[in-house]
Amino acid sequence: MLQIGPVIEQAEAIAKRVEQELPTHAGLLSTARRTAQAARQAQALHLRLNRLFGLHRLPAVFLLFAVGLIVFWAWWHFFHTSTITVAISESDAVEIGQQLDRRIQFVHFTTPGSRESLARLQEGKADMAFVQGGVPIPTELPRIELPDQELLLFFVRARIQRPSDIRVILTSSEGQGSHSLARQFARYWRIDGSVRYVHDWKSIVDNPAWPIPPEVDAVFVVKDPLDRRLAPIPKRLVDVGFRMEPADLGAAALDMSCLTPLQLGPGGVDPANAIPPQGLTTYSVKTYLVARPDLSPQQMAAARRLVDPRANVIEAADPMSSIDAASGLLQGVEAFLGILVYIGLAFVALLGLDVVLYRQRFHELNSLISLVSMHQSSKDVLGSDPAAKAHDIKYLSSCSDVLGLISAITGYYAQENSSLLYNKLLEIIPQRADALKLNIQLKILHALIELPTPSPGPQERSPSV
Repeated sequence: MLQIGPVIEQAEAIAKRVEQELPTHAGLLSTARRTAQAARQAQALHLRLNRLFGLHRLPAVFLLFAVGLIVFWAWWHFFHTSTITVAISESDAVEIGQQLDRRIQFVHFTTPGSRESLARLQEGKADMAFVQGGVPIPTELPRIELPDQELLLFFVRARIQRPSDIRVILTSSEGQGSHSLARQFARYWRIDGSVRYVHDWKSIVDNPAWPIPPEVDAVFVVKDPLDRRLAPIPKRLVDVGFRMEPADLGAAALDMSCLTPLQLGPGGVDPANAIPPQGLTTYSVKTYLVARPDLSPQQMAAARRLVDPRANVIEAADPMSSIDAASGLLQGVEAFLGILVYIGLAFVALLGLDVVLYRQRFHELNSLISLVSMHQSSKDVLGSDPAAKAHDIKYLSSCSDVLGLISAITGYYAQENSSLLYNKLLEIIPQRADALKLNIQLKILHALIELPTPSPGPQERSPSV
């Protein structure tokens, strides 16, 4: 590597030699001294570049940061294992956990019902929650409708002829999906101000001998029809004087998006005991997977696969799905390439900023070459007397030495800061210095040529005697 110390010593020696041997040439002396000063400035640059922080390090730091960001993006989207906490019942946890993406770690905890699951989600203790239709869900929370729906079961006593006669309803836990939906039905039936709720459904399921209070007029629950624990309950209710009735809302059902009309045939709930004895219309109730609004796209895709394992499969019969998928892929590729282009432009801009800060130094060196060119152009050693020729050779040699120092200083700048190689002046300055040195060396070579002494003409000869 080029060391700047010897360059400074040589520059000072040349300036001292010019001062001693060519004291009458103030212009050349000033040029030599300014060259020595430029060498000392290059040494100060070396000390500054060795600092930990500096503008010259911005391009490299930015490039490392951009590469690190791209690596992190690839790791996050392709190798990172995300953890999703889901509020879910224990019976569904194993089956749903098998549907998750391999880069998603599934963590679940059980809650008493939809209301507690939604509360855990809003408190930030869960990433997703299963919420039964009928429980109010804040509009800002994204949700996915589950393909499997639950069944609305509505049983009334034999003494009840119409919904307006109901005064006591037995349902599930307070505030849960069944209770919330029962309250909405009661409001549409205009009995919400006179009805009372008994939250003893769990007692019916867990204890076959538990007596249903005689004041209960109706049983209103939303349950999975495939739940084995539900199988003996309809017959038990019928045995104590209940009958299954359609929970009809009429046109008001259009206002409840969680309900889907469902036609049950005879024995649709309990075929063995013919419950109901005749076909009736009830509702299937949707269940939603509710998520936090700040989940990543990858986590949302995994959430969709939670409720539908085929969500990531594009049906061949649906060309619009294929077009949408291809469009999304191309947009992602375009965005990624755009990021790379912006990173490249920013990197080049930082390199240009670094070069601008050194442009004054390069212009100074270029100006010194112009001064040396002006000084040497005044010397023509051909035909001069020996004393003047020796003086001019010293003058030209000093000019050549100064040009060599200028080239060395320019190379030192490029060595210390490689980003300066993008500056055109780093090519122009050495080219000009070399071309001018060649011109000076030719002049010195011409000075070493002895011109022949011209012979006297005929008129200068002595006349013969």
